[in-house]
Amino acid sequence: MDPPPKIGTVELQARTKKTLALLLVALVVVVAGVAATVWKLVDSAEPTLPTITAYAQGETVTVDPAQHCNLYLEDCVENPIGQLDVPAGYPLQLSLPNEIADAPWRIITVYGDTQTGQTYIDGAMFEAGARRTLTVKSSPELQLLGVEIQLPSAVVDEAGEPIAHAVWAVKTF
Repeated sequence: MDPPPKIGTVELQARTKKTLALLLVALVVVVAGVAATVWKLVDSAEPTLPTITAYAQGETVTVDPAQHCNLYLEDCVENPIGQLDVPAGYPLQLSLPNEIADAPWRIITVYGDTQTGQTYIDGAMFEAGARRTLTVKSSPELQLLGVEIQLPSAVVDEAGEPIAHAVWAVKTF
């Protein structure tokens, strides 16, 4: 007596099995080639430097670092200073990316007395994660002339203060 027929099975000829095996091998090679190409492109892509966003009076600008070095002040890149007009008495709003906000950073602000022309410099240090946005105020008498956001380096000056390894600067007049 013959064995009962198997339901749902297909008998393949040896030639068909060989063809399917070759197609499967070809598919694996193609997938591996695409994966290797994508990995190489991503691996060799130039890293982008973090930018800050500055906003005032309905205008927004993206500011590249004016200077960006590694922590030991080597391999430096320089860019032009950002520009955003901020009239006297109006605020400047800054938005910082995680690369800045998640590290200790400082802001330096420069004001100009609209009556005497005298300049004043102020600053503040922020702990890692403390702020991601900041509003810099001015008054009609003290116009904001510019700001710098700085990331300290591992190198210190003669007074023992860390020198900035990265600086984002915005001229506001």
